[in-house]
Amino acid sequence: MEPQARFFVDRMLGKMAKWLRILGYDTRYGSIETASQIETLHREGVVVVTGNTRWRHLPGVFFCEPSRVDEQCRKLAAAGLIRHEDVRLFSRCLRCNRLLEEIPKEEAVGRVPEYVYATAPSFCRCPSCGRVYWPGSHVDNMTERFRRITGWSLED
Repeated sequence: MEPQARFFVDRMLGKMAKWLRILGYDTRYGSIETASQIETLHREGVVVVTGNTRWRHLPGVFFCEPSRVDEQCRKLAAAGLIRHEDVRLFSRCLRCNRLLEEIPKEEAVGRVPEYVYATAPSFCRCPSCGRVYWPGSHVDNMTERFRRITGWSLED
């Protein structure tokens, strides 16, 4: 099941887009050019996250000052836009936003470092760009960082 909220994050908040994808949220990333673009996204049920004061008062817009990503995540959680029960850690490609697919270990041969191949218990691949992902210390580090930001335990 996918998280309920879907996001469009403007170019001012690139790290925020990456973190939303880490958390499993469907997150598009790009430029916002017009109010009609925002209106279309709003009609589609997409929350626009922007650091641009020009758009802050439009319906469907969550204004987030370009600050540290920790503070931005905290604000989204406080507003109820990211919710503990919706989090699906590391289920999306960080590059292109597609849902990852588990692959047999053999398919990772030559696509990951030898040490990773020998030690990682599982692998996933993006069906769009082909990027391969695996659980490693980065997963623990990001999980702990997000726990400190929100107070949520994400290991369930």
